[in-house]
Order: sequence, then C-alpha cells, then structure tokens
Amino acid sequence: MELFPLVSPILFAFGVTVLGFITPGYSHLTHTVSRLAIEKYGWIQSLNFFQLAIALYLTGMRLTDLIRKDTADKVIRTIFVVCSIFLIIAAFFPTDPIENVPLDLSLLSPTGLVHMSVVVMFLMLSPLGIISLANVFLREADLKRYAIPTLVAGFTAFFGSIVWFAFYFLGIYLEYRGIFQKAIAIPILIWLILINYAVIKKSHN
Repeated sequence: MELFPLVSPILFAFGVTVLGFITPGYSHLTHTVSRLAIEKYGWIQSLNFFQLAIALYLTGMRLTDLIRKDTADKVIRTIFVVCSIFLIIAAFFPTDPIENVPLDLSLLSPTGLVHMSVVVMFLMLSPLGIISLANVFLREADLKRYAIPTLVAGFTAFFGSIVWFAFYFLGIYLEYRGIFQKAIAIPILIWLILINYAVIKKSHN
C-alpha cells in the first residue's frame, strides 16, 4: 500500500494511453482524457480517475504525517483533499461529447456544465495551492529541493491550461486539443511521482 501513491500516476497514464488506442472512434490527438469516461470503456476510465484521487489523498496525508506542523498540516491537507474531491466530482459528472467546435456553454448538458465548472474552479484556485505548497516545502530541509519543481510543474500546467481554454473558446487548433491537454498533465504526474518518492525516502530515514 505504501507504493500505491507512487505507482498511481504511472497507472493513470498507462490506462489513458491504452484506453485511447482501444476505444472505437477515440483519438489521442483530438479528444480529451475526460472523453474516455463516456466512451465504450468509460467505467475503466472512471475507476482510473478514482484511483488517482485516492493516491492524491494518501499523498497529502503522508506529507502531513511527516511534517507534523500545524500550519503546514492544514495547508497540505486542504490542498490534497480539495484536489481529490475535484477529481472525484469530475469523474461523477462526465464531460459532453462535443466535437471540434468552439466551446459554447449553451451546448453543455447539466452534467457537462458541472464538469466544466469544476475544472474552471480548480484552475482558478490552483495558483494559491501551488505557491502555498512550495512555501511549505521551502521550510522543510528534506523537501526544500522540491519547492522549485512544484512551482515549475504547477505553473507550467496552469499557464498551459489557460492557453488550452483560450484556444478552445476561440476555436483555434481544436484538432489538437486532446494531445495538448495530455502534454499539460505530464509535468503534474511526474511531480506527483517525485513527491511520493521523497515521502517514501524520508519515512525510511
């Protein structure tokens, strides 16, 4: 169980990759990760979201156990719990099967609107979480080295997502929105692996 949060991002990426290739009509180039949840093997992708949400939660709890400082505990616990909740909500309320057209909120179903709202809300809150987490790491000798990677991975994904949404609203490069989204996610998945490696290493010292 100790290795689960470390392995989870790898399982997530592997699951998305394989499902994308075996799902009829799905294109890694064009379609988003969320789109997999409403296709033929959607239940597998939903489970994939859930396992990543659990890994995020466990990562936060293990970090708080290692740091054991009231303020830092609250910051880390809040960030990782909120991320887990957002991911679970996004899985429960799947995206709409909108093809390559500019994003128009009038085209969204109620579940699609919830999904989009959760994603936008998460995006708006993410700078605060990124900076707060980096500040916590800076105050910890064993985690200080991960402050810069946290800022780099977090803000790379943040600004990439801003561009992604801008292109979506403007109808630019819609045929590449799937691969663009996956490229945005890669730094975060790598960061999650690094953080869990640091947690395991510190817990055994």
